Amino acid sequence: MNLNPSLSVLGRKIAFSTFVQYAGKLVQLVLAAMTVKMISGFLNEQQYSVYSLIGEYTLFFSTVANLGIFGNVVKRMADTPKDRNLFINALMLRVGSALLFFIFGMVTLVATKNEFAFLLGSALFFGSLLFDYVTSVCDGMLQANYMMGRAMIASVIGRVIHTGVVFLLVKGYFLEANYALLFLAPLIGSAVSMLLTFIFSWKELEGDWHFDKNFMVKIFWLSLPFGIINIFNNLYFRFLPDYFANMHLSPEQFSGFSVSFRMAQVLSLASTFLMFSVLPGLKQYIDQKHFEKARKLLRTIMWMMAGLGILIVVAGSLSQLFLVDLLTDKKYFLPDFPFMFPMMLILAAISYGYDVILLSLFALDEDKWLLKREAMAVCLAGAFFILSIGMFSPQSKIVCVLLGALLGETFMVVSGYVKLKRTLLQRHADHHTM
Repeated sequence: MNLNPSLSVLGRKIAFSTFVQYAGKLVQLVLAAMTVKMISGFLNEQQYSVYSLIGEYTLFFSTVANLGIFGNVVKRMADTPKDRNLFINALMLRVGSALLFFIFGMVTLVATKNEFAFLLGSALFFGSLLFDYVTSVCDGMLQANYMMGRAMIASVIGRVIHTGVVFLLVKGYFLEANYALLFLAPLIGSAVSMLLTFIFSWKELEGDWHFDKNFMVKIFWLSLPFGIINIFNNLYFRFLPDYFANMHLSPEQFSGFSVSFRMAQVLSLASTFLMFSVLPGLKQYIDQKHFEKARKLLRTIMWMMAGLGILIVVAGSLSQLFLVDLLTDKKYFLPDFPFMFPMMLILAAISYGYDVILLSLFALDEDKWLLKREAMAVCLAGAFFILSIGMFSPQSKIVCVLLGALLGETFMVVSGYVKLKRTLLQRHADHHTM
């Protein structure tokens, strides 16, 4: 494996990997839009509000259980992309941690005596997320080997099945007993994607494997800082805004908030695919002390992300009513909150810069610096979340909540970019004075 590819060679690998991911994700987004359209049309606003809360509750536990293992798998596979022992021990750790947190999530629901629909939907979605955890480790291995085409094939097939099951459930009148059965669709689709990606990955792995407790403990402790960073970011970027919005709005209003927020969250993923394509090559540049190449690569990526961010804010703000109607139903459009979707789009655009600085500083082993700044960002955003409680109108409350998320994310991007630039320049200078 070439440990010092030129910018042109690495650029072609990154471009192909990114193109494959975007092409696959575009297909998945179209299918996801069809799925949301069917579900939002089938459910009333009250039911959709509960449906959204089930998703957010289970995804919170999924974020906590992540522990940064996926990022570390990609990072470590960049050096040993076909290491069977690394792959299997990371997989066992990831699944084990997920099971513990998901069981705790279900016990909490039972103990707090939630209604049966919430319990059933959460159990089904926890199952699909567990399958996704296996898939993500396989994707990490395929990503490090620039074989994302195979991962995308598995993801698209899973999404096709997911959409097909939703169609059968909605049109086949199987949901009269309990609409939480809608979560059967992601469960079945995720199971298929997991099976396919595991088969694709297993064929490429080399070497022997054995259960290595010490190795798993090492991965856990190395991953933990990045996992906490991810939890902190998701708190002020997603979960706390959702929590406070649910507190401040009626169920009908919250369903409209959820629809717009989910749309913005999906758009925010655009940079993630690119950065995980960049990460293996960036890690190679850094490990081989080619800091100037790393700096040029990141500068190009930053300009790309800035242009993409401006595009989604302008285009999305001008077409918000059309998008809500196209992807869901007009009943979810909130005319009394015209500022809401543009603010969410700005948050998504800023998150593009966040992904660049996060994964770049992660590759530079600046986890502790990131962790400290994320704690500061949570406090900054949290002050606005708490302030929203004292506001008088629902509009002012939501403005305050979204401002908190925006300020937290902006703080991380600005301080992270300064840190990244200084670190690369310093390491470049130190390398040439040795």
